[in-house]
Amino acid sequence: MFTRSLKWITRGGWIADMPSRFPPAPHKDRIEAILAANHEQLGPQALAPEYDMPEAKFTPRDVSSPPFQGDLYAWLVMQRKPQTVVEFGSGFGVSGMYFGAGIESNGTGHLYSFEINDSWAAVAERSIAQLTQRFTLTRGAFEEHVTEVPGPIDIAFVDGIHTYDFVMQQWEILKPLMSPGGLVLFDDITYGQGMHEAWLEIGRSDDVVGAVEFRRNNRLGLAECR
Repeated sequence: MFTRSLKWITRGGWIADMPSRFPPAPHKDRIEAILAANHEQLGPQALAPEYDMPEAKFTPRDVSSPPFQGDLYAWLVMQRKPQTVVEFGSGFGVSGMYFGAGIESNGTGHLYSFEINDSWAAVAERSIAQLTQRFTLTRGAFEEHVTEVPGPIDIAFVDGIHTYDFVMQQWEILKPLMSPGGLVLFDDITYGQGMHEAWLEIGRSDDVVGAVEFRRNNRLGLAECR
């Protein structure tokens, strides 16, 4: 059960009345078992060249959403019943599995996930497919494949390169594609000053009716579009 501790940037919209607790996601134990197996089998993996960190390596667990965030992802999907969910940065597929579990529970909707690292994308695709077939994983950046996603977008998850310029560029692309009241999740909002500045600028803008930080691990933000 995910109990939230919140810091409001702007309080309003549908998200202003979220409950204080979120139940475990459907198939949570299965998702975490898949993550554990991937972590054990793969070990540290290199980042994509676009990150410009050639020496850095991360395990599936290092870059995965924690279980309590997964509960939130699935809950949002089951409450809002989106037709289109978009994920920038599949990683090893953990967040995609949680979104997929919610979509499968609804029996409707589709996840479009994008990953620039080919080896990570292969793991993500295999993992998500164990939860749902209602997804499309594209090897490449969302920005290069915008026309392949049917609009409007109801829920988006931004978890790519965590710099001010990169996140703001993605936000500018997303804004006209979001449905009224659409939800945008931003991961790693405290990953450096630039990332946090981008999040605060978005959260305080006239383009959103509500924006909140989940303070349990100081890393996740949620904004509701006008």
